[in-house]
Amino acid sequence: MTPREAALNALCEVDEGINLKDALGKIFERDELKEDDRSLANELAFGTLRHREQIDQMLRETYIGDFANLDLVLTNVLRIAVYQYLFLDRIPIYAIVNEAANFGRTIKERGLINAVLRGIIRNKRVQALRIPKAWVLEKIVDAYPVEGEKIIESFKIRPTPYIRINLLKNSVEEAETRLDTIDLEHKKANWFPEFKAVSRLGTIINSSFMKDGYISIQDEAQGLICHLTAPKPGEKIVDLCAAPGSKTTYIAELMENNGMIVAVEVSDVRMKMVVENAIRLGITIIRPILADGRNYTIEGMDKVVVDAPCSNSGVIAKRPEVKERVNSKVIWRLAKLQYDLISNAAEFLRVGGSLIYSTCSILPQENEEVIELFLRNHSNFIVEPASNFTPIGDRYLKVLPGDYCCDGVFAARLKKTE
Repeated sequence: MTPREAALNALCEVDEGINLKDALGKIFERDELKEDDRSLANELAFGTLRHREQIDQMLRETYIGDFANLDLVLTNVLRIAVYQYLFLDRIPIYAIVNEAANFGRTIKERGLINAVLRGIIRNKRVQALRIPKAWVLEKIVDAYPVEGEKIIESFKIRPTPYIRINLLKNSVEEAETRLDTIDLEHKKANWFPEFKAVSRLGTIINSSFMKDGYISIQDEAQGLICHLTAPKPGEKIVDLCAAPGSKTTYIAELMENNGMIVAVEVSDVRMKMVVENAIRLGITIIRPILADGRNYTIEGMDKVVVDAPCSNSGVIAKRPEVKERVNSKVIWRLAKLQYDLISNAAEFLRVGGSLIYSTCSILPQENEEVIELFLRNHSNFIVEPASNFTPIGDRYLKVLPGDYCCDGVFAARLKKTE
């Protein structure tokens, strides 16, 4: 299988409702591709999806006929080719057209692909970037009138990969030496020495360094949320939406594997990921509980972390399919779920304990508005300013996409006073 075939198959699966990362993962498991080929397949698939709105507008203007009813495979063949033409200048134009035409299953299809692409190439006007029309992008601009354009532009840039060094198994210096032995470029991250920005993840994912638990893959902004939690050895903590376990395990590492973390997850498949990560990292304080976080009960906890399901509007660079799937109904449903989760989590805490609420959304409807509603209905909670615990943030912790080459995240820390 070629990288273009892998990207094409993955994009067709996205149109059927599959997550792009999952679609590519299954393809890579099934078909052996070299690392460079995997990188190109990732680039083509994620890049095409990030720019799909812009690409589809160009195709609509060029294609003679009803573009909305064009065959799904042909549509994605054209999308990938237009993405290559606009954003991958290292690929010759003739190669883009020829390779795309080769996907045609008949002479007619090959002729159509050739004609559409040559029409786009000749039409310089359609290369201009267009104002985003996706609902979620409009809401981002509404919420951030000053930063909105910068945020949207950041979604078009390949995200910086980060790794987290497991300090239970090796020091930062020891890990850096191991990274050097596998010839992986790495550099200092924004805030924490145990995080490193790396050039690529392909080398790491299947390495013994990863499999033996010396490192994990985690965006540094997600690590900020764990520091907002400020876990201490010996504490009793609940992670109410634990999968896949990145935050759960990092909190355990910050606790020096001393204490107890109750990891609650509603999906048995996703819970398996939490358990496997804990075993790989040598963590023994995590207690997995399969339950719906809205109904689970426990008492006397020092802290509860609610990393709630959300729109993923802060990570569109990694999850470009969000642009097509998020609308007002989705946000309303998520906000209700988020409120129900933290309302139930509030009952877990001892007096003086803290509730940490977080999302990878940057929409106020899922963040500030959820917290404000919670505080109006729970007078025994107050906000503990994020600035007391993290190197950035004020009342709340917020990272906007594009600011630190990290995920967009929001988090609030609330203290139970009585």
